[in-house]
Amino acid sequence: MKLDNREWKGKLSAGVIAGAGLALGAMGIAGLLCHTTGSPMTLSAQALLWQATFIWIVPVCACFLFPSGRRAWTGLGSSCVLVWLLFLILKNVMR
Repeated sequence: MKLDNREWKGKLSAGVIAGAGLALGAMGIAGLLCHTTGSPMTLSAQALLWQATFIWIVPVCACFLFPSGRRAWTGLGSSCVLVWLLFLILKNVMR
């Protein structure tokens, strides 16, 4: 399979938008598991902020490995939805 960048706008938009949702969902899951308070003055909250940045870089860079923009949106969008479902489940379980 040959990779090309014909649909780069669709791929990049999937990486930026769905990747941001994926990174924020992962940050929420890590925050629940670490029992952070959410105060930006704590060390754990600062670590989570930096974690989201580094997690966001991965889908933005990897979005060009998909063969089309539609596949990028399907893959990254479905992973974003799964991460947020896991976050909601953990949030209700850990009350």
